[in-house]
Amino acid sequence: MSPPKNPPEITISETPSGTRPIAGVPTGVAAFIGLASQGPTDRALLVQSWSDFERQFGGLDPNSYLGYAVGHFFANGGAQAYIVRLTTTGAAAVMAGAHLLDAVPIVNLLAVPGESDPGLIAQLQAYCVGRKAFLIADSAADSTVATLQAGPDSRMTGANAINSAFYFPWLNALDAQQNSTRPFPPSGFIAGLYAATDAARGVWRSPAGLRANLTGQSGPVLDLTDPQIGMLSAHAVNCIRHIAQFGDVIWGDRTLGGSDQAASDWKYVSVRRLALYIESSLYDGTRWVVFEPNNARLWTQLRSSVGAFMQTLFVQGAFQGNTPAQAYFVTCDAGNNPQASIDQGVVNILVGFAPLHPAEFIVIQIQQMVAQSGGSGDNRR
Repeated sequence: MSPPKNPPEITISETPSGTRPIAGVPTGVAAFIGLASQGPTDRALLVQSWSDFERQFGGLDPNSYLGYAVGHFFANGGAQAYIVRLTTTGAAAVMAGAHLLDAVPIVNLLAVPGESDPGLIAQLQAYCVGRKAFLIADSAADSTVATLQAGPDSRMTGANAINSAFYFPWLNALDAQQNSTRPFPPSGFIAGLYAATDAARGVWRSPAGLRANLTGQSGPVLDLTDPQIGMLSAHAVNCIRHIAQFGDVIWGDRTLGGSDQAASDWKYVSVRRLALYIESSLYDGTRWVVFEPNNARLWTQLRSSVGAFMQTLFVQGAFQGNTPAQAYFVTCDAGNNPQASIDQGVVNILVGFAPLHPAEFIVIQIQQMVAQSGGSGDNRR
């Protein structure tokens, strides 16, 4: 059978969908600050294995907890860590050191192993709020249930405390340099577990419980009872305990702003870190609006893009609720973008989500600067 003389034409056209995909930012990227025997002191350097750290910073130093904490990080599932090497100790050196991280594209977790000074912790909390990062704070080496029965020092439980968590007690582990077991601060172990939990289960999953078992240690320096853990947890102290058949596990998911008395929306580490993840991802993923007209068409595009990102998280199980409407909302319209905002070149995106822990909707707001006469700008809130 011969083919038809005039076959039908095939026409291909490209129509923009109006939806710009938003990629989630990396999570579990840690930064450690401390003394090391070698390495650069003018910048933060990325290491992706213990051998990387050993080659760049000289490995273990018995006079510093830094190398040990980095080793604990990788042993517990960490994959990426920025190292800031100090040559002197003290608060001035650690703030100066923290600001070397300003040039790093993204850091989610910050630890200064063994540092427990409340004033310095408060400064690091403020830095983490500005960077949308999370501080893992060590208790003092000599902390006891009695010294913590009223909670951590009040200088660590202020407005910036929601971007940090406090862990007690220290952990016994092998010191390969001295071939003996001694106590170490928990922050390196905890940071590695955070990163491993993010990778395996999602940043919205609690880095605590029977699945939050640690590696490379031989038990906490103190054995805590259930009543002691309950009392400390109410004061935002996350305890580490030994449970037969499960080993040493993290038994707390509180931020330093998460005491029962504070009654904060940001009570839980997993809820706070999910919010930071969403806020950072949406801010970075909507930078394209800077040269767009601030009108109804832009608002529709933003609702579509942000909604698609939130829907992906919903499908992955990041929120409570059986339907998207129960789990999250995205608002970007004339209601939250009045003429005054348009005149200032600001577009507002309001996003809410129902976290996995019992709570009301958690609401975050993203603002971007858009095109306006006389130039354009960039603003984060």
